[in-house]
Amino acid sequence: MLKLKLDRIMFEKKYNTKQLSEETGIRWNTIDDLAKNRAKNWSPESLNKIMIALKIEDINELIEYEKEQED
Repeated sequence: MLKLKLDRIMFEKKYNTKQLSEETGIRWNTIDDLAKNRAKNWSPESLNKIMIALKIEDINELIEYEKEQED
């Protein structure tokens, strides 16, 4: 399963959802859903804006793969 590491990055860079929302033009509740991995879809445009705002140059810094547990 793919997951965003947005919550960790925001914490490290001392951003909150409101600040990132204002800088990217993305609604704060969308940022919150992305940060908490509740969003079902990730818009490439939104991810690009987030990467620019947080000065992320490699998508691997933002997205991680977590193997799903087998029953």
